Amino acid sequence: MSTMTQPTLVWNYDISCPFAYIASTRVKALAERTNARLIYRPVLLGAIYRATAAPQGAAGSASDVFNSTKKAVAAQSMQRTLKRYKIKYNPPPQHPRKSVNALRLLYCVPDGEERRVLTERLFAAYWVENLDVTNTSTLLDIAKKSGIPGASNLNTNSFANAQARKELEAATAEAIKRGAFGVPGFWLPNIQWTDVNGEVQTGRYFWGQDRMHFVEASLISLQSNSEWSGVPGLASLMPRCIPYSKTELTERVKLEFWYDFSSPWAFLGYTQLARLQRTFGKNLEIVMKPFLLGILFREIGAPNMPMLAISPTKAVWSRQDHADWTAYWNAVNMSEGGDDKQIAFHWADTFPIRTPTVLRVAIVEPATVPLLYSACWEKNSNVSDETVLATVLDKAGYNGAGVIARANAPAIKDKLRKNTAAAKAAGICGVPTYRIFRQQQDGRWDLQGGLVWGQDESNVVEDLIAGWDPETSFEVAEPRKQSTPPKPVAKL
Repeated sequence: MSTMTQPTLVWNYDISCPFAYIASTRVKALAERTNARLIYRPVLLGAIYRATAAPQGAAGSASDVFNSTKKAVAAQSMQRTLKRYKIKYNPPPQHPRKSVNALRLLYCVPDGEERRVLTERLFAAYWVENLDVTNTSTLLDIAKKSGIPGASNLNTNSFANAQARKELEAATAEAIKRGAFGVPGFWLPNIQWTDVNGEVQTGRYFWGQDRMHFVEASLISLQSNSEWSGVPGLASLMPRCIPYSKTELTERVKLEFWYDFSSPWAFLGYTQLARLQRTFGKNLEIVMKPFLLGILFREIGAPNMPMLAISPTKAVWSRQDHADWTAYWNAVNMSEGGDDKQIAFHWADTFPIRTPTVLRVAIVEPATVPLLYSACWEKNSNVSDETVLATVLDKAGYNGAGVIARANAPAIKDKLRKNTAAAKAAGICGVPTYRIFRQQQDGRWDLQGGLVWGQDESNVVEDLIAGWDPETSFEVAEPRKQSTPPKPVAKL
Protein backbone atom coordinates (compact mmCIF):
# COMPACT_ATOMS: atom_id res chain seq x y z
CA MET A 1 0.00 0.00 0.00
CA SER A 2 1.17 3.53 -0.70
CA THR A 3 1.21 6.31 1.90
CA MET A 4 -0.44 9.70 1.55
CA THR A 5 -1.01 12.82 3.62
CA GLN A 6 -4.78 12.48 3.71
CA PRO A 7 -6.65 9.49 2.30
CA THR A 8 -9.77 9.96 0.19
CA LEU A 9 -13.08 8.20 0.76
CA VAL A 10 -15.70 8.46 -1.98
CA TRP A 11 -19.17 7.58 -0.74
CA ASN A 12 -21.83 6.47 -3.24
CA TYR A 13 -25.45 6.53 -2.14
CA ASP A 14 -29.05 7.01 -3.22
CA ILE A 15 -31.48 8.45 -0.68
CA SER A 16 -34.05 5.80 -1.65
CA CYS A 17 -31.95 3.01 -0.07
CA PRO A 18 -32.52 2.29 3.66
CA PHE A 19 -29.03 0.82 4.05
CA ALA A 20 -27.50 3.95 2.55
CA TYR A 21 -29.59 5.88 5.08
CA ILE A 22 -28.03 3.83 7.89
CA ALA A 23 -24.57 4.49 6.45
CA SER A 24 -25.34 8.24 6.32
CA THR A 25 -25.53 8.28 10.11
CA ARG A 26 -22.05 6.75 10.43
CA VAL A 27 -19.88 7.76 7.47
CA LYS A 28 -18.91 11.25 8.70
CA ALA A 29 -17.62 9.87 12.02
CA LEU A 30 -15.66 7.17 10.17
CA ALA A 31 -13.98 9.80 7.99
CA GLU A 32 -13.12 11.90 11.04
CA ARG A 33 -11.62 8.94 12.90
CA THR A 34 -9.39 8.11 9.95
CA ASN A 35 -8.64 11.71 8.91
CA ALA A 36 -10.05 10.92 5.47
CA ARG A 37 -11.33 13.45 2.95
CA LEU A 38 -14.95 12.43 2.50
CA ILE A 39 -16.52 13.00 -0.92
CA TYR A 40 -20.31 12.77 -1.17
CA ARG A 41 -21.04 11.21 -4.58
CA PRO A 42 -24.73 10.27 -5.01
CA VAL A 43 -25.67 7.76 -7.71
CA LEU A 44 -28.83 6.43 -9.33
CA LEU A 45 -29.58 3.05 -7.74
CA GLY A 46 -32.12 2.13 -10.41
CA ALA A 47 -29.55 2.70 -13.16
CA ILE A 48 -27.07 0.49 -11.31
CA TYR A 49 -29.68 -2.26 -11.03
CA ARG A 50 -30.41 -2.04 -14.75
CA ALA A 51 -26.74 -1.99 -15.76
CA THR A 52 -25.92 -5.05 -13.65
CA ALA A 53 -29.12 -6.99 -14.39
CA ALA A 54 -29.90 -7.16 -10.69
CA PRO A 55 -32.94 -9.26 -9.74
CA GLN A 56 -35.62 -7.06 -8.18
CA GLY A 57 -39.34 -6.77 -7.78
CA ALA A 58 -41.68 -4.91 -10.10
CA ALA A 59 -41.60 -1.89 -7.80
CA GLY A 60 -37.82 -1.71 -8.01
CA SER A 61 -36.95 -3.07 -4.56
CA ALA A 62 -34.27 -5.78 -4.40
CA SER A 63 -35.85 -7.39 -1.34
CA ASP A 64 -39.14 -7.93 -3.16
CA VAL A 65 -37.73 -11.09 -4.74
CA PHE A 66 -36.86 -12.69 -1.38
CA ASN A 67 -38.85 -15.72 -0.28
CA SER A 68 -41.10 -15.10 2.73
CA THR A 69 -38.70 -16.73 5.20
CA LYS A 70 -35.75 -14.65 4.03
CA LYS A 71 -37.91 -11.52 4.08
CA ALA A 72 -38.80 -12.18 7.72
CA VAL A 73 -35.17 -12.75 8.74
CA ALA A 74 -34.01 -9.66 6.81
CA ALA A 75 -36.72 -7.51 8.39
CA GLN A 76 -35.74 -8.71 11.86
CA SER A 77 -32.10 -7.94 11.13
CA MET A 78 -33.01 -4.47 9.85
CA GLN A 79 -34.99 -3.63 12.99
CA ARG A 80 -32.15 -4.89 15.18
CA THR A 81 -29.64 -2.75 13.26
CA LEU A 82 -31.80 0.36 13.68
CA LYS A 83 -31.99 -0.30 17.42
CA ARG A 84 -28.23 -0.86 17.66
CA TYR A 85 -27.47 2.55 16.13
CA LYS A 86 -30.53 4.29 17.64
CA ILE A 87 -31.71 5.42 14.19
CA LYS A 88 -35.14 6.94 13.65
CA TYR A 89 -37.06 5.06 10.98
CA ASN A 90 -40.46 5.73 9.48
CA PRO A 91 -40.35 4.38 5.92
CA PRO A 92 -42.83 5.76 3.38
CA PRO A 93 -45.65 3.41 2.41
CA GLN A 94 -44.90 4.20 -1.26
CA HIS A 95 -41.29 2.96 -1.09
CA PRO A 96 -39.38 2.98 -3.30
CA ARG A 97 -39.95 6.57 -4.39
CA LYS A 98 -38.13 8.04 -7.37
CA SER A 99 -35.17 10.06 -6.15
CA VAL A 100 -33.65 11.38 -9.39
CA ASN A 101 -34.63 15.01 -8.75
CA ALA A 102 -33.33 14.89 -5.18
CA LEU A 103 -30.02 13.49 -6.42
CA ARG A 104 -29.72 16.14 -9.14
CA LEU A 105 -30.37 18.80 -6.52
CA LEU A 106 -27.39 17.50 -4.52
CA TYR A 107 -25.15 18.15 -7.51
CA CYS A 108 -26.37 21.75 -7.62
CA VAL A 109 -24.61 22.48 -4.32
CA PRO A 110 -20.86 22.21 -3.63
CA ASP A 111 -19.42 18.97 -2.31
CA GLY A 112 -18.32 19.22 1.30
CA GLU A 113 -20.35 20.66 4.15
CA GLU A 114 -23.25 21.91 2.02
CA ARG A 115 -23.77 18.60 0.23
CA ARG A 116 -23.38 16.71 3.51
CA VAL A 117 -26.05 18.78 5.25
CA LEU A 118 -28.47 18.57 2.34
CA THR A 119 -27.84 14.82 2.00
CA GLU A 120 -28.70 14.24 5.65
CA ARG A 121 -31.82 16.39 5.35
CA LEU A 122 -33.00 14.47 2.29
CA PHE A 123 -32.43 11.13 4.01
CA ALA A 124 -34.45 12.35 6.99
CA ALA A 125 -37.21 13.59 4.70
CA TYR A 126 -37.46 10.18 3.02
CA TRP A 127 -36.94 7.79 5.94
CA VAL A 128 -38.24 9.71 8.97
CA GLU A 129 -40.54 12.57 7.99
CA ASN A 130 -42.38 10.81 5.15
CA LEU A 131 -42.10 13.84 2.87
CA ASP A 132 -42.74 13.43 -0.83
CA VAL A 133 -39.24 13.69 -2.31
CA THR A 134 -40.68 13.32 -5.81
CA ASN A 135 -42.26 16.76 -5.44
CA THR A 136 -39.93 19.54 -6.62
CA SER A 137 -41.53 22.16 -4.37
CA THR A 138 -40.99 19.89 -1.38
CA LEU A 139 -37.35 19.38 -2.33
CA LEU A 140 -36.73 23.12 -2.64
CA ASP A 141 -38.39 23.68 0.74
CA ILE A 142 -36.16 21.00 2.30
CA ALA A 143 -33.08 22.71 0.83
CA LYS A 144 -34.20 26.12 2.08
CA LYS A 145 -34.83 24.85 5.60
CA SER A 146 -31.46 23.06 5.66
CA GLY A 147 -29.77 26.43 6.10
CA ILE A 148 -27.03 25.83 3.56
CA PRO A 149 -25.78 28.99 1.76
CA GLY A 150 -26.34 27.43 -1.66
CA ALA A 151 -30.09 27.03 -1.08
CA SER A 152 -30.70 30.58 -2.23
CA ASN A 153 -29.45 29.64 -5.70
CA LEU A 154 -31.82 26.70 -6.10
CA ASN A 155 -35.09 26.91 -8.01
CA THR A 156 -37.25 24.82 -10.33
CA ASN A 157 -34.66 25.17 -13.08
CA SER A 158 -32.14 23.32 -10.88
CA PHE A 159 -33.79 19.97 -11.63
CA ALA A 160 -32.99 20.42 -15.33
CA ASN A 161 -29.47 21.72 -14.69
CA ALA A 162 -27.33 20.12 -17.42
CA GLN A 163 -24.16 20.01 -15.33
CA ALA A 164 -25.97 18.38 -12.39
CA ARG A 165 -27.50 15.76 -14.67
CA LYS A 166 -24.11 15.09 -16.24
CA GLU A 167 -22.40 14.71 -12.85
CA LEU A 168 -25.06 12.31 -11.58
CA GLU A 169 -24.78 10.18 -14.71
CA ALA A 170 -20.97 10.24 -14.54
CA ALA A 171 -20.95 9.26 -10.87
CA THR A 172 -23.30 6.36 -11.56
CA ALA A 173 -21.17 5.16 -14.49
CA GLU A 174 -18.02 5.42 -12.35
CA ALA A 175 -19.59 3.36 -9.58
CA ILE A 176 -20.66 0.65 -12.03
CA LYS A 177 -17.17 0.52 -13.53
CA ARG A 178 -15.69 0.12 -10.06
CA GLY A 179 -17.91 -2.89 -9.31
CA ALA A 180 -21.04 -1.37 -7.78
CA PHE A 181 -24.25 -3.39 -7.91
CA GLY A 182 -26.06 -1.44 -5.19
CA VAL A 183 -25.54 1.15 -2.47
CA PRO A 184 -24.00 2.23 -0.19
CA GLY A 185 -20.63 1.93 -1.88
CA PHE A 186 -17.24 3.09 -0.63
CA TRP A 187 -14.36 3.81 -3.00
CA LEU A 188 -10.77 4.22 -1.77
CA PRO A 189 -8.87 5.48 -4.84
CA ASN A 190 -5.33 5.39 -3.47
CA ILE A 191 -5.08 1.81 -2.27
CA GLN A 192 -3.00 -0.76 -4.11
CA TRP A 193 -4.00 -4.32 -3.31
CA THR A 194 -4.10 -7.87 -4.66
CA ASP A 195 -7.52 -9.25 -5.52
CA VAL A 196 -8.87 -12.78 -5.17
CA ASN A 197 -7.47 -13.67 -8.61
CA GLY A 198 -3.96 -12.58 -7.62
CA GLU A 199 -4.04 -9.42 -9.73
CA VAL A 200 -2.69 -6.12 -8.36
CA GLN A 201 -5.35 -3.39 -8.42
CA THR A 202 -5.36 0.33 -7.69
CA GLY A 203 -8.49 1.59 -5.97
CA ARG A 204 -10.63 -0.45 -3.58
CA TYR A 205 -14.41 -0.76 -3.61
CA PHE A 206 -16.48 -1.93 -0.64
CA TRP A 207 -20.26 -2.35 -0.48
CA GLY A 208 -22.66 -2.22 2.43
CA GLN A 209 -23.03 -0.35 5.69
CA ASP A 210 -22.08 -3.61 7.40
CA ARG A 211 -18.66 -3.57 5.70
CA MET A 212 -17.65 -0.15 7.02
CA HIS A 213 -15.14 -1.76 9.38
CA PHE A 214 -13.31 -2.99 6.24
CA VAL A 215 -13.30 0.61 4.97
CA GLU A 216 -11.96 1.88 8.28
CA ALA A 217 -9.28 -0.81 8.55
CA SER A 218 -8.18 -0.06 4.98
CA LEU A 219 -7.93 3.69 5.63
CA ILE A 220 -5.88 3.08 8.77
CA SER A 221 -3.67 0.61 6.92
CA LEU A 222 -3.18 3.10 4.09
CA GLN A 223 -1.83 5.74 6.42
CA SER A 224 0.42 3.35 8.34
CA ASN A 225 1.61 1.55 5.18
CA SER A 226 0.59 -1.80 6.68
CA GLU A 227 -1.85 -4.64 6.16
CA TRP A 228 -5.00 -5.21 8.22
CA SER A 229 -2.93 -7.32 10.62
CA GLY A 230 -1.12 -4.14 11.64
CA VAL A 231 -4.28 -2.32 12.73
CA PRO A 232 -4.54 -2.08 16.56
CA GLY A 233 -7.77 -3.48 18.00
CA LEU A 234 -8.85 -4.72 14.57
CA ALA A 235 -11.78 -6.83 15.82
CA SER A 236 -13.16 -3.89 17.79
CA LEU A 237 -13.64 -1.89 14.59
CA MET A 238 -16.81 -3.94 14.14
CA PRO A 239 -19.39 -1.84 16.03
CA ARG A 240 -20.38 -3.18 19.42
CA CYS A 241 -22.95 -2.01 21.96
CA ILE A 242 -21.24 -3.78 24.86
CA PRO A 243 -17.57 -2.72 25.28
CA TYR A 244 -15.24 -5.24 23.72
CA SER A 245 -13.30 -5.65 26.95
CA LYS A 246 -16.36 -6.71 28.98
CA THR A 247 -16.40 -10.41 28.26
CA GLU A 248 -16.75 -12.37 31.50
CA LEU A 249 -20.15 -14.02 31.77
CA THR A 250 -21.76 -14.16 35.18
CA GLU A 251 -24.66 -16.31 33.98
CA ARG A 252 -24.99 -19.25 31.64
CA VAL A 253 -25.48 -18.52 27.94
CA LYS A 254 -26.12 -21.03 25.17
CA LEU A 255 -25.09 -20.35 21.58
CA GLU A 256 -26.65 -22.51 18.86
CA PHE A 257 -24.67 -22.67 15.62
CA TRP A 258 -26.87 -23.91 12.77
CA TYR A 259 -24.78 -25.05 9.83
CA ASP A 260 -24.25 -27.22 6.78
CA PHE A 261 -20.75 -28.10 5.55
CA SER A 262 -21.87 -27.09 2.05
CA SER A 263 -21.62 -23.35 2.82
CA PRO A 264 -18.27 -21.50 2.64
CA TRP A 265 -19.83 -18.78 4.78
CA ALA A 266 -20.79 -21.26 7.49
CA PHE A 267 -17.18 -22.45 7.38
CA LEU A 268 -15.97 -18.93 8.17
CA GLY A 269 -18.49 -18.68 10.98
CA TYR A 270 -17.29 -22.00 12.36
CA THR A 271 -13.67 -20.80 12.46
CA GLN A 272 -14.67 -18.10 14.97
CA LEU A 273 -16.39 -20.34 17.50
CA ALA A 274 -13.16 -21.11 19.34
CA ARG A 275 -12.48 -17.37 19.66
CA LEU A 276 -15.96 -16.83 21.10
CA GLN A 277 -15.40 -19.64 23.60
CA ARG A 278 -12.07 -18.17 24.72
CA THR A 279 -13.56 -14.69 24.91
CA PHE A 280 -16.60 -15.54 27.02
CA GLY A 281 -15.36 -18.54 28.95
CA LYS A 282 -16.91 -21.55 30.64
CA ASN A 283 -20.38 -20.03 31.08
CA LEU A 284 -20.82 -20.02 27.30
CA GLU A 285 -22.07 -23.33 25.91
CA ILE A 286 -21.78 -23.75 22.13
CA VAL A 287 -24.25 -26.21 20.63
CA MET A 288 -23.66 -27.43 17.06
CA LYS A 289 -26.83 -27.82 14.99
CA PRO A 290 -26.16 -29.60 11.66
CA PHE A 291 -28.99 -29.73 9.13
CA LEU A 292 -29.60 -30.16 5.40
CA LEU A 293 -29.50 -26.71 3.86
CA GLY A 294 -30.58 -27.93 0.43
CA ILE A 295 -33.76 -29.45 1.83
CA LEU A 296 -34.51 -26.24 3.74
CA PHE A 297 -33.98 -24.17 0.58
CA ARG A 298 -36.40 -26.38 -1.31
CA GLU A 299 -39.08 -26.12 1.35
CA ILE A 300 -38.91 -22.34 1.79
CA GLY A 301 -38.67 -21.60 -1.93
CA ALA A 302 -35.03 -20.51 -2.04
CA PRO A 303 -32.67 -21.30 -4.95
CA ASN A 304 -30.46 -24.32 -4.30
CA MET A 305 -27.43 -22.27 -5.33
CA PRO A 306 -27.97 -18.66 -4.15
CA MET A 307 -24.86 -17.47 -6.02
CA LEU A 308 -26.66 -18.19 -9.30
CA ALA A 309 -29.66 -16.09 -8.28
CA ILE A 310 -27.77 -12.81 -7.93
CA SER A 311 -26.36 -10.50 -10.57
CA PRO A 312 -23.00 -11.46 -12.11
CA THR A 313 -21.48 -8.27 -10.68
CA LYS A 314 -22.62 -9.14 -7.17
CA ALA A 315 -21.33 -12.70 -7.60
CA VAL A 316 -17.85 -11.33 -8.37
CA TRP A 317 -18.05 -9.08 -5.33
CA SER A 318 -19.28 -11.95 -3.13
CA ARG A 319 -16.25 -14.06 -3.92
CA GLN A 320 -13.94 -11.14 -3.11
CA ASP A 321 -15.95 -10.42 0.02
CA HIS A 322 -15.36 -13.98 1.20
CA ALA A 323 -11.62 -13.49 0.64
CA ASP A 324 -11.79 -10.23 2.59
CA TRP A 325 -13.46 -11.94 5.54
CA THR A 326 -10.87 -14.72 5.44
CA ALA A 327 -8.08 -12.14 5.54
CA TYR A 328 -9.88 -10.20 8.26
CA TRP A 329 -10.34 -13.18 10.58
CA ASN A 330 -6.75 -14.27 10.01
CA ALA A 331 -5.58 -10.76 10.88
CA VAL A 332 -7.79 -10.72 13.99
CA ASN A 333 -6.33 -14.05 15.04
CA MET A 334 -2.75 -12.79 14.69
CA SER A 335 -3.53 -9.52 16.48
CA GLU A 336 -4.98 -11.48 19.43
CA GLY A 337 -2.06 -13.84 19.88
CA GLY A 338 -2.52 -16.43 17.13
CA ASP A 339 -4.37 -18.98 19.26
CA ASP A 340 -6.20 -20.38 16.24
CA LYS A 341 -4.90 -22.00 13.08
CA GLN A 342 -4.75 -19.59 10.16
CA ILE A 343 -7.60 -20.12 7.70
CA ALA A 344 -6.25 -21.61 4.46
CA PHE A 345 -9.44 -21.32 2.42
CA HIS A 346 -9.81 -23.07 -0.95
CA TRP A 347 -12.92 -22.90 -3.12
CA ALA A 348 -14.16 -26.46 -3.58
CA ASP A 349 -13.70 -27.80 -7.11
CA THR A 350 -16.79 -29.96 -6.65
CA PHE A 351 -19.64 -27.59 -5.82
CA PRO A 352 -22.24 -27.71 -4.49
CA ILE A 353 -20.94 -30.20 -1.96
CA ARG A 354 -23.40 -33.00 -1.28
CA THR A 355 -23.36 -33.29 2.49
CA PRO A 356 -26.00 -35.69 3.93
CA THR A 357 -23.44 -38.34 4.86
CA VAL A 358 -20.91 -35.74 6.05
CA LEU A 359 -23.50 -34.16 8.34
CA ARG A 360 -24.49 -37.54 9.75
CA VAL A 361 -20.82 -38.30 10.46
CA ALA A 362 -20.71 -35.04 12.44
CA ILE A 363 -23.70 -36.24 14.45
CA VAL A 364 -22.24 -39.65 15.36
CA GLU A 365 -18.69 -38.28 15.86
CA PRO A 366 -18.88 -34.57 16.83
CA ALA A 367 -15.10 -34.45 17.24
CA THR A 368 -14.74 -34.83 13.46
CA VAL A 369 -16.31 -31.42 12.69
CA PRO A 370 -12.96 -29.55 12.45
CA LEU A 371 -11.58 -32.32 10.21
CA LEU A 372 -14.64 -32.32 7.97
CA TYR A 373 -14.77 -28.54 7.60
CA SER A 374 -11.09 -28.47 6.71
CA ALA A 375 -11.59 -31.26 4.18
CA CYS A 376 -14.43 -29.33 2.53
CA TRP A 377 -12.94 -25.83 2.45
CA GLU A 378 -9.20 -26.09 2.96
CA LYS A 379 -8.09 -29.46 1.58
CA ASN A 380 -10.45 -29.49 -1.44
CA SER A 381 -11.46 -33.08 -0.69
CA ASN A 382 -14.56 -34.28 -2.51
CA VAL A 383 -16.29 -35.59 0.60
CA SER A 384 -19.51 -36.04 -1.40
CA ASP A 385 -17.81 -39.29 -2.44
CA GLU A 386 -18.04 -41.72 0.47
CA THR A 387 -14.76 -43.35 -0.57
CA VAL A 388 -12.99 -40.00 -0.26
CA LEU A 389 -14.80 -39.30 3.01
CA ALA A 390 -13.68 -42.65 4.41
CA THR A 391 -10.07 -41.89 3.42
CA VAL A 392 -10.24 -38.49 5.14
CA LEU A 393 -11.47 -40.18 8.31
CA ASP A 394 -8.92 -43.01 8.08
CA LYS A 395 -5.99 -40.57 7.78
CA ALA A 396 -7.19 -38.81 10.94
CA GLY A 397 -7.16 -42.06 12.90
CA TYR A 398 -10.82 -43.01 12.62
CA ASN A 399 -12.25 -46.18 11.14
CA GLY A 400 -13.75 -44.41 8.15
CA ALA A 401 -15.93 -47.24 6.91
CA GLY A 402 -17.15 -47.93 10.43
CA VAL A 403 -18.00 -44.29 11.14
CA ILE A 404 -19.89 -43.99 7.85
CA ALA A 405 -21.79 -47.21 8.59
CA ARG A 406 -22.91 -45.78 11.93
CA ALA A 407 -23.76 -42.49 10.22
CA ASN A 408 -26.06 -44.32 7.82
CA ALA A 409 -28.11 -45.88 10.61
CA PRO A 410 -31.84 -45.06 10.50
CA ALA A 411 -31.74 -43.28 13.88
CA ILE A 412 -29.00 -40.90 12.70
CA LYS A 413 -30.80 -40.21 9.42
CA ASP A 414 -33.91 -39.43 11.45
CA LYS A 415 -31.92 -37.08 13.70
CA LEU A 416 -30.71 -35.11 10.66
CA ARG A 417 -34.26 -34.93 9.28
CA LYS A 418 -35.52 -33.65 12.62
CA ASN A 419 -32.75 -31.03 12.76
CA THR A 420 -33.75 -29.85 9.29
CA ALA A 421 -37.41 -29.66 10.25
CA ALA A 422 -36.44 -27.75 13.39
CA ALA A 423 -34.44 -25.27 11.29
CA LYS A 424 -37.51 -24.60 9.15
CA ALA A 425 -39.75 -24.30 12.21
CA ALA A 426 -37.33 -21.79 13.74
CA GLY A 427 -37.59 -19.58 10.66
CA ILE A 428 -34.02 -20.11 9.48
CA CYS A 429 -33.33 -19.05 5.88
CA GLY A 430 -29.61 -19.86 5.50
CA VAL A 431 -26.33 -20.60 7.23
CA PRO A 432 -24.67 -19.90 9.45
CA THR A 433 -27.54 -18.94 11.73
CA TYR A 434 -27.01 -18.21 15.41
CA ARG A 435 -29.48 -18.37 18.28
CA ILE A 436 -28.46 -17.08 21.71
CA PHE A 437 -30.24 -18.20 24.88
CA ARG A 438 -29.69 -16.84 28.40
CA GLN A 439 -30.55 -18.96 31.41
CA GLN A 440 -32.93 -17.30 33.86
CA GLN A 441 -32.97 -17.78 37.63
CA ASP A 442 -35.84 -20.25 37.37
CA GLY A 443 -33.78 -22.37 34.93
CA ARG A 444 -35.59 -21.30 31.74
CA TRP A 445 -33.60 -20.53 28.61
CA ASP A 446 -34.82 -17.33 26.95
CA LEU A 447 -34.01 -16.53 23.33
CA GLN A 448 -32.12 -13.23 22.99
CA GLY A 449 -32.55 -11.01 19.94
CA GLY A 450 -34.09 -13.57 17.59
CA LEU A 451 -32.25 -15.20 14.70
CA VAL A 452 -28.86 -13.85 13.65
CA TRP A 453 -28.09 -14.92 10.09
CA GLY A 454 -24.61 -14.64 8.64
CA GLN A 455 -21.10 -14.76 10.03
CA ASP A 456 -20.80 -11.09 9.09
CA GLU A 457 -23.05 -10.32 12.07
CA SER A 458 -20.62 -11.83 14.54
CA ASN A 459 -20.51 -8.50 16.41
CA VAL A 460 -24.25 -8.81 17.00
CA VAL A 461 -23.73 -12.37 18.26
CA GLU A 462 -21.04 -11.12 20.66
CA ASP A 463 -23.27 -8.33 21.95
CA LEU A 464 -26.16 -10.71 22.57
CA ILE A 465 -23.86 -13.13 24.40
CA ALA A 466 -22.48 -10.26 26.48
CA GLY A 467 -25.97 -9.19 27.55
CA TRP A 468 -27.18 -6.61 25.06
CA ASP A 469 -30.97 -6.63 24.77
CA PRO A 470 -32.37 -4.98 21.62
CA GLU A 471 -35.66 -4.30 23.41
CA THR A 472 -34.37 -2.64 26.57
CA SER A 473 -30.72 -1.61 26.17
CA PHE A 474 -29.73 2.02 25.57
CA GLU A 475 -26.17 1.45 24.32
CA VAL A 476 -25.26 2.61 20.81
CA ALA A 477 -23.15 0.38 18.57
CA GLU A 478 -19.80 1.93 17.69
CA PRO A 479 -16.22 0.86 17.03
CA ARG A 480 -14.32 0.55 20.29
CA LYS A 481 -10.59 0.65 19.79
CA GLN A 482 -8.42 -0.84 22.49
CA SER A 483 -4.73 -1.31 23.11
CA THR A 484 -4.95 -5.01 23.96
CA PRO A 485 -7.43 -7.78 23.10
CA PRO A 486 -9.57 -9.36 25.83
CA LYS A 487 -7.78 -11.94 27.95
CA PRO A 488 -8.67 -15.50 26.85
CA VAL A 489 -10.35 -17.37 29.67
CA ALA A 490 -10.88 -20.85 28.30
CA LYS A 491 -10.31 -23.12 25.33
CA LEU A 492 -13.07 -24.61 23.20
